[in-house]
Amino acid sequence: MDGREMTPPTNSRFRGFKPPPPRQRRPERVKPRQKEGVDYETIFVRKGKGTTLSFLFLLGLLLIAAFVTLRAVQWGREQLDPPGEQGAAINVTLPPGVSTGGISEILEQYEVIPDARAYEWYVRLKGAPLFQAGDYTFHTNSAVWDALEILRNGPRYIEENVRIRVTIPEGLTVRQIVSIIDEAEEVPFSGAEFEDEMRMQHVVSNYAPSPSAMPTGALEPYEGLLFPDTYYLGPDSTPEDLLTQMVTRFDQVLTRLGYAVAPQTVGLTPYEAVVLASLIEREARVGSERAKISRVIHNRLAADWYLGIDASIVYFTGDNELTVTDLQTESPFNTRLSKGLPPTPIAAPGKAALEAAMAPVSGQWMFYVLADSEGRHNFSVSSDEFERDKAKCQERGLC
Repeated sequence: MDGREMTPPTNSRFRGFKPPPPRQRRPERVKPRQKEGVDYETIFVRKGKGTTLSFLFLLGLLLIAAFVTLRAVQWGREQLDPPGEQGAAINVTLPPGVSTGGISEILEQYEVIPDARAYEWYVRLKGAPLFQAGDYTFHTNSAVWDALEILRNGPRYIEENVRIRVTIPEGLTVRQIVSIIDEAEEVPFSGAEFEDEMRMQHVVSNYAPSPSAMPTGALEPYEGLLFPDTYYLGPDSTPEDLLTQMVTRFDQVLTRLGYAVAPQTVGLTPYEAVVLASLIEREARVGSERAKISRVIHNRLAADWYLGIDASIVYFTGDNELTVTDLQTESPFNTRLSKGLPPTPIAAPGKAALEAAMAPVSGQWMFYVLADSEGRHNFSVSSDEFERDKAKCQERGLC
C-alpha cells in the first residue's frame, strides 16, 4: 500500500464490471405490543382445548338428538302396537251413533289401546269401515289394527262365540256374587268352582295387597275387588276367565279414577280408598249423597273418631238384624269399638262410590242419620244437631 489511488483493472475480463450495490440491512420486525402479565403461550393452549370441548359438545348434542328421535319413533310405534302380549278379554258395548272419536275414547278407557289420538290418526290415515253398535269382546294391550279387525267383524260375530251374559250388581259381597254365578244356568261352571279359583289366587289386582300381605282379620281376599258389571262368557269359559275379567275391569276403573295417587289426593293407600268406597256403597241410598257421606268418613278419620258404621258390623256377623251383643263384640269390623277403616272392603263398590271416595265434597259434617224412608240423610256438624236429627229419625220409626 503506497497511498496511490487504485484504478479499476484494465484486464478485458473486467470490462463493464459494476460492483454490486451495498447490502442494505433488513428492517427489524417490530413485535406487537403485548400486555404485561398475560401468558400468550397459555392462551394458545387454552384455545386448542376449547376447540376440542366444542367438538365433543356438538357430538354429544348430535347423539342426544339421535337418541330422542329414536325414542320418539319407538314411542309412536308403541301407541299403535304396545309392547308385550295381549291381556285379558274385556267386553265393550258400543252405543248407537258413536263416532270414531267416541270409539277411540271407549277403547282407551278400557285399556284396549294405549292412546285414543293414535287410534284416530291411524283411522284417518288408513281409513276404516262403518262400525255397528253392539257388544264386542276385545283384549287389553292390543294393537290398533287388531282392535279394528274385531270391529270389522261386527258384533254378531262376537255374539256367536260369546252367548252367556252374567250381571253383577253393585254392593254385593263375594259370597253373594258366588250365589249369582251358581244360580246362572248357562254359566259353564259352578259357584263352588269359582270359589276354588279364588282360593288359588292366580289373579291379583294391582291395587290390592298381595295374598301374603292381606290385613289381619281379612275374611275374603277378593272382597271389593270383583267389579260390578255385565260380563260375557262362552260355552268353554273357565272360572279363571271370569275372575280375570272382573279383576281387570276393577283395575281399569281405579286407574281411570286416579287411585294410583290416592296417598297424595286423599291421604289413603289405594286399597284403603277402596275400603272407604265400599262403606259409601253400603251407606248411600241416594246417589247425590255419596260425596257427602264420603266427606263425613274422611272427616272422622282425620279427627281420629270412631266411624260408627253399622254396615261394617253387618258384614262381619252376616246378619242384617244386629243385636246389642253384636254391637258390643270387639272385632276389626266393629267400627263402633275399633278406630279407623275396616281391614277389607265390605262389599263390591260401583264406579260412583269409587269416585266419591276420591272426591268428597267440601264440608265440616261429622254425623248423618236417616231422614226419610227414601234413604235420604240429615247431615250435621255438632253432636247437638245430630241428637236432634236422631230424635226425629226415631220418631219416624226409621232408626
